[in-house]
Amino acid sequence: MLILKNGKIFTLDNGKILYSDILIKNGKIQAIDSNISVTGAKIIDLHKSIVMPGFIDSSTSLGLIESGVRTEGNDADEKYSNTIANMRTIDGVYYKDEYFKHAAASGVTTVVVNSGKLNVLGSQSCALKTVSKTYKKAVISSYIDLNCTIADYPKKWNQNRQETPLSRMGIINVIRENLYNARLYLAKKENDKICLDNYNSIYESLIPVLKNEVPLKITANRIQDILKAIEIKDEFNINIILNYASESYEAVEEITRRNIPVILSSCLDDDSSIELQNRRLDTAKFLSERGILTSISTNHPDVVVNLLLLSVCLCVKNGMSYEEALKSITINPAKTFGLDNKIGSLKVGKDADIVVFNGDPLKSMTKINMTIINGNVVYER
Repeated sequence: MLILKNGKIFTLDNGKILYSDILIKNGKIQAIDSNISVTGAKIIDLHKSIVMPGFIDSSTSLGLIESGVRTEGNDADEKYSNTIANMRTIDGVYYKDEYFKHAAASGVTTVVVNSGKLNVLGSQSCALKTVSKTYKKAVISSYIDLNCTIADYPKKWNQNRQETPLSRMGIINVIRENLYNARLYLAKKENDKICLDNYNSIYESLIPVLKNEVPLKITANRIQDILKAIEIKDEFNINIILNYASESYEAVEEITRRNIPVILSSCLDDDSSIELQNRRLDTAKFLSERGILTSISTNHPDVVVNLLLLSVCLCVKNGMSYEEALKSITINPAKTFGLDNKIGSLKVGKDADIVVFNGDPLKSMTKINMTIINGNVVYER
């Protein structure tokens, strides 16, 4: 058992700020109250340091593209394959990559890892704790979303082979055709008409998407791609998440009406790509003010994962409210992936994923004193 005493707690749960103690037992928050005392518990006096839930990075290639990357250290893509929905990202993650520890030291306790940008329908993303006693215990979900890309990336990599898709209409056709065929496949399966002879692993992997058990996370920056992603959602009645979403400010009414979560990429990334020509620094402010569930992500290694908090600071500098900024890397991504019953805020019964600061989290000179994951101190300054 562990007691964190005398903390200024930003619960990120209904805007509450508490001056209290936190009791941790078996990796969970057992109590948040004043003057907690339990015989035999280890006590850490925080001296009114600021306490927050651990940060969540919603879209990364952490452990797929390794630090000091070489050819053998990049497992993020299957080049020239349109659809790899039957592949599991978790099978390619190198959990000993040093950036998992860097992430924890910067307050990031959970990451969503997904395949890269080169496949139209990518692999099954996973959600992991950044530090754990064993690899298996790090896994929150082995299939948290299905990654998808509508952009220049898939068509660029196919040009050498001159195979579909070589255009945006080809990309949309690949998505639509696979979802349509998977829907037919599901109907046959429900009528016991699928056997070894007509089993299809890709369509099997798309069934959770069609049943709205898993969202389709669609990387789309330009407004034309964002609107096509929304059209796919409507056509197949599926849940989607918009990822990167640089021009999402132009589709705010469509996004709001359908209650679509948005994950914005870090403004620390350069905007040299044609995909990012119309990116605005105040998009996070614009979306969050309109009630859109907005998260910020580094898309590591586009921006390294330990700069997640700095990415949020830039959003505040460009008008995003203080509270919404903190939510964008805690409770908002937890809600986006349906994990808010486990992580994203400090509440009794949730995982004890906690970050302790020596001052205001959004001030440049503030340092992280401690990171706790599943009740274990994994970083201490």
